Amino acid sequence: MLLDFSSLMAQEFSSANDSVPVSPDVAVSYYYKFTNQRSRLYNGKQFIAYNPALEGHPYFMDAEMHKGTATYDGLYFDSVNLQYDLVKDEVVIQHFDVFFKIVLISDKLREFTLNGHHYKRLIRDSINKLPVSTGFYDFLYDTKIKFIVKRTKSIVETITDKVVQKINEKDFYYVIRDNVYYQVRSYKSLLSIFKDRSKEIRQDLRKQKMKYRKNREASILRAVTFYDLSKN
Repeated sequence: MLLDFSSLMAQEFSSANDSVPVSPDVAVSYYYKFTNQRSRLYNGKQFIAYNPALEGHPYFMDAEMHKGTATYDGLYFDSVNLQYDLVKDEVVIQHFDVFFKIVLISDKLREFTLNGHHYKRLIRDSINKLPVSTGFYDFLYDTKIKFIVKRTKSIVETITDKVVQKINEKDFYYVIRDNVYYQVRSYKSLLSIFKDRSKEIRQDLRKQKMKYRKNREASILRAVTFYDLSKN
């Protein structure tokens, strides 16, 4: 297998640049470099499945694996089969042999993308005293002004004649402006963040027929985008 790979690599490198021939030995070195780096992705703990009787699922969006990217252990990886466990705030990937899943070590995972969403890990410690807890945050708007979401799920148990476990979901919204974190708890708190443009933001949301109570996330995103573009 290695010889076949080295020959293929040599051919690909040679065809990409005919003036610089590439020997099979060089192709072999590329192979080992690639496999060594990729193996660093599969460094974590084995995933333990949830109770199959659980009502709902603990993951972001759906319970399926999706292609995404990850910056892990200092390396960037693309085309990674992964899912985001919101109950445990952990990222789960498919092992290369496909037979089991691995939970990535959160301390080594700087950021990842999934279904068009870009998650970054924020760390609260004695030096970086953030007003939010350590974890992965969905960066929905990321310029000088940022709109981030902390998505969470929890398992709630009710006991009657049997134990029933259900998924409970809750999102927390934050706007970061001038390095200050503002939690958006209500429509009023959203407008207070942008006092100098609050009237225009209200008018724009009405024009777009967007109601905060019906769609908080989209309304906040629209307000942040409107404000940011109006300042430029």
